[in-house]
Amino acid sequence: MTTLIYVGIGLLSLMVVGLIIYLITRPKKKLDASLEYTTALNYLINDQKKEALDKLRDAVRNDTGNIDAYLKIGDILRDQGFHERAIKIHRGLTIRGSLDYRQKIDIYKSLIKDYQVAERHDKALKVADKLIEITRGELWAKNIKLKLFESAGEWDKAFDLLKSLQKIKGKKNKQRLALYKVEAGVKCIGEGRERDGRLKFREAIKIDKNCPPAYLNLGDSYIRENRNNDALIELKKFVTQTPEYGYLAFDRIKEILFNVGAFGEVGNMFRTLLSKYPDNEKIRFALVDIYERKGQLKKAIDLCYAGLEQNADSQLARRYLVRILTRRNEKNEALKYAMKLIDDLYHQIDDHFVCKVCGYESLEPKWHCPQCSEWNSFLD
Repeated sequence: MTTLIYVGIGLLSLMVVGLIIYLITRPKKKLDASLEYTTALNYLINDQKKEALDKLRDAVRNDTGNIDAYLKIGDILRDQGFHERAIKIHRGLTIRGSLDYRQKIDIYKSLIKDYQVAERHDKALKVADKLIEITRGELWAKNIKLKLFESAGEWDKAFDLLKSLQKIKGKKNKQRLALYKVEAGVKCIGEGRERDGRLKFREAIKIDKNCPPAYLNLGDSYIRENRNNDALIELKKFVTQTPEYGYLAFDRIKEILFNVGAFGEVGNMFRTLLSKYPDNEKIRFALVDIYERKGQLKKAIDLCYAGLEQNADSQLARRYLVRILTRRNEKNEALKYAMKLIDDLYHQIDDHFVCKVCGYESLEPKWHCPQCSEWNSFLD
């Protein structure tokens, strides 16, 4: 009997020990990583990036194979300013095995953005080359590289790539090609190489004879070297070639001619232009300005009245009349036009330019929008 009791106690002890060992060593139930990931996506949709980041970290903690979660963690860190941490995460993903085609593309695209934010353009370009390689030269991948060349100011390389892309597509955008040459010229000027810059501007004109910044920068380069006659030749070509944008050169032309004392020539030039384009307000009031500067106030006033006959709502005409009539001591007449001008319109700057794509505003036309990177979007 005693022996049986001992045996029973021994068996019971073994069962208890076995139960304890099982409870300790049994596989722990994993949290549902997909639930954490889905919750993170919902946070991202609502732009709650901090909360999304926490859930994404939980997701990869429970499922280290969730590549998309790692990608999004890196993207959020980059957006938060931690681009080096983003680079480390995304670069680490590139050495993973069993990545599918889509995952490789997403990883490389995110890594390119990381390097761009970090201003490591050489690294970004190397990753872009890998992207082009795995996509077997897809056009969208080459366009990413084109944008990188633009960001890095590699305008000659951008020109060559765009030219090859246009050849593949069978479409030629000569305006953008010309603008690349202009940007290359501006870069030369910034490095103190005026002559090389002018050569680039001339290449731009050869590609697109209606390229405003090419003529304007060419004229400015000559002005900086006190070669006013050469500047005048190029600016006159511009006005003749593209009269609709000629007003962009008016101030330069007037300054040059007034500085050399060629008052008659400047007046004749704008009178000739106005006879060809009588509806062009910019030409009309450039001539008004010339008359005013020469003290021929009656002629200036008559031109303003003629402008109001063509456009009764012309703010430029009223503003000039207020100023010129006041100079002639015709204060009551000046006051009449002043009362028609709302204060904010009276102080509005003539040359106010807005990007047609993103609405960015500038006091001078931009050929490459600094906000949305669109080309040639400031002029109609």
